[in-house]
Amino acid sequence: MRQNWFNATLLFALVMAVPAAALAGSTADSGTMLWRLPGRFVDDHERQHNLADFAGQPAIVAMEYSECRFVCTVNWRKLTEIQAEADRRGQKLRFFVISIDPEHDTPTLWREYREMRGMKRENWHFLTGKRADTDLVAKTLGIRWWLYDGRVMHDFRILRLDARGQVLRAMDAFDISAASFLAD
Repeated sequence: MRQNWFNATLLFALVMAVPAAALAGSTADSGTMLWRLPGRFVDDHERQHNLADFAGQPAIVAMEYSECRFVCTVNWRKLTEIQAEADRRGQKLRFFVISIDPEHDTPTLWREYREMRGMKRENWHFLTGKRADTDLVAKTLGIRWWLYDGRVMHDFRILRLDARGQVLRAMDAFDISAASFLAD
């Protein structure tokens, strides 16, 4: 067990040392508009959505899963920093956390995730889709995922989208500040 933990931690450290784009072999296509992708997603309130339902307002998007103990911890911290910076600037943004583990994440688990982190804001959305739809979102956003020792592992990547769902900026490193990420 200890060796598996060490191996997973070492793999995580190596993955984080290399930019996500280098690992994936490509970056998100800035010409692709996320809100135009097909598929249905259910949110943490058990409402069904097409991604097109979210067009019309700038957004921040990340992929996580409720049981993640590695990248998602950093994702969450960065997302809350971005929210605080947007509040400071008076920027209205919607935040989308899309499950990278749709076989596991349910609306109930997302509600528990939200509650455990004290996220009561209405501009945050936690979504789960079918595997094919999730994989299309991940590919479009340039987020690579894989299984290691039975656990889902994934790249660290947070994206800023315009109101049409076009990628404006990607945060691929932990040391990027929320202020520079939101700067025009």
